[in-house]
Amino acid sequence: MILRHEKNTQQLKVRKTYQIYFLFITLVLFTTGANGNSKQGTKIELNGNISRVFVNTSFDFFLDTAAIYSIEEISQEKFQDHFQKVTDPHVLYDYLNSPIWMRFTIQNNQSISDYSWYLESWGFDIKNITFYFPRADGKFESSTAGFEQPFDQRKISHKNFNYFLDLRPSETKTYYLKVKRNYNQEFIFHLRTNEKFLAHSLNEYFLLGIYYGVLTIILIFNFYLFYRLRDTLYLYFTCLIIACIWFSLGRDGLGFQYLWPNSPWVNKLANEYFIELIIILSTLMFSDRFIQKYTKNRKVFTLTYWAILFKLLLFLNQLFFFELNYIHYLVITIIILLVPFSLGLFALMRVKIYSWSYIFAYACLFLVIVYSYSKSIQLFNNPVLNWYFVYPVIFLEMILFSFSIFNQLKFLQNQFLEANKERTLALENNNLLTQELNSKLKEKVRARTEKIEKMAADLAQKNLELETTNLKLQELNDQVTQSNNYLQENNAVLQTSVAGVAKDLALMKGLDFLGFKNVFPDKDTCLNFLAELKWKDKYQCKKCEYKKFTTGLNCGRRCKNCNYYESPTVDTLFHKLKFPIEKAFYILYLSNRKDVDLTLNELSEILELRRETCWAFKNKISQAMEKVGHNKELNGWETLALVNLE
Repeated sequence: MILRHEKNTQQLKVRKTYQIYFLFITLVLFTTGANGNSKQGTKIELNGNISRVFVNTSFDFFLDTAAIYSIEEISQEKFQDHFQKVTDPHVLYDYLNSPIWMRFTIQNNQSISDYSWYLESWGFDIKNITFYFPRADGKFESSTAGFEQPFDQRKISHKNFNYFLDLRPSETKTYYLKVKRNYNQEFIFHLRTNEKFLAHSLNEYFLLGIYYGVLTIILIFNFYLFYRLRDTLYLYFTCLIIACIWFSLGRDGLGFQYLWPNSPWVNKLANEYFIELIIILSTLMFSDRFIQKYTKNRKVFTLTYWAILFKLLLFLNQLFFFELNYIHYLVITIIILLVPFSLGLFALMRVKIYSWSYIFAYACLFLVIVYSYSKSIQLFNNPVLNWYFVYPVIFLEMILFSFSIFNQLKFLQNQFLEANKERTLALENNNLLTQELNSKLKEKVRARTEKIEKMAADLAQKNLELETTNLKLQELNDQVTQSNNYLQENNAVLQTSVAGVAKDLALMKGLDFLGFKNVFPDKDTCLNFLAELKWKDKYQCKKCEYKKFTTGLNCGRRCKNCNYYESPTVDTLFHKLKFPIEKAFYILYLSNRKDVDLTLNELSEILELRRETCWAFKNKISQAMEKVGHNKELNGWETLALVNLE
């Protein structure tokens, strides 16, 4: 996300001026050296019991514009007058392609013999840095590392550049550094004893561990939410967290140390336009999805994807075409984020949703972008705090975005509860209507039964009268006998129809589970009904095709020829049923009703069955409907009972 250099065209304009100025200064230095007026080099003195020294500008430098000098030439006595005193932590603001030689002269005035001093260059993104420390024979030993060098070349495995000075009490040594930069970066150097170096490193790694640990927990939680809910909101937020972690790993050097130590090219990928592009795109998509879950707003959706397109075009322009000044690039980036955010915020306000955590999280994102691009902002005197300032802001951003997600989950849960309440009221009203309809049907059945009983009594009375007058009406005996037989047949039909009415009611729409259970109270009733339904036309043995049988156990049919027994459930929807058949009858009965739509949880509670069992049998019913092209308006539920799915 941090831009490594400013606009190239602007650098070319000022470079000539700096070159002329530098040549003039070099000429003056050579003239001064020829007259014997050599400069006294900057010296760092270690006095008393100090254990840490900040030496940001306590060194001298020489710009090797042609990159032709070696350490042997640089370290010569006659060359020392060419070095200049450093007055600014950036050393130079130009000549990015030329190496800078730095000279440290350290005088140890301490009497403490167990101090081991280290030189630390803070800021791992130096392109190339070679440290030269003197040996006893007057020559120098080198150690090369850098942003573009494999990590295992370092003698001390640390994200910063650390070098052991081997400086004893009363010794004075001069050390050299050869540095190549990627951009006009600020150089930060510390001298620390071994104890201070270890304490600082452990504290820094401990705090970074907490930072990455919390972000990793948030990442895992949101990935779990995406896996369980399949909502792209959590996928976009997961991408945003990964991008921020990647940005942080590239910024502090831990990624180079632990994740890609042998792939220095990843450092450039992690610290320039690419990771900044991922952060902004994932933020835009997360923001759009966040808004759409509250209110479906087509304008926010359209504007968000236009912003994504503009950001991609800006990214390609910076890489391959006309590179903008970093201030212009920053302003355009902020506008790309701000426009869809403002419209989305307005859409939330229209539906009276005020997500303050979402607003402050976006503010943190803007702060990170502005602070990362604006290298001149120095909020603290400590450069380490200035560098790590974005970390607590990113941390706060992730926490606030998480809070906004939790608030949205609570909002959606409340909506779900309200919908369930409305659905429950609708079901209660439907049940009341069903009960009222059942009462009316029962009243009609009772009235019809009384009428039938009365008719039966009248017929019996007339039969007695006919018998008493039989002798008188002998000539009409044949006619009366035929009438009497006809009346007896009607009486038998009317008597049996009382029992049939209840079953006919079950085949109609309008019974709850208790009413249905009165019609089909047990397994035998259901099996008997299924047997009558299955063999209502004729019976024929499956093995020998014989058509005579005896009724066996559980209302089955046993062939009189080959003794083959066939259960009523064979070749039906209830074959190999694992739970009571009367409950399966009720599920099948409900499947043909359009006025009742129970959820699996409600059906499971009514029938006292597991939810998975209800779902499996309902799925089986759906397959049967699809197989026979069942029509709820034209067909009764009993037609599905004889569907064979095997």
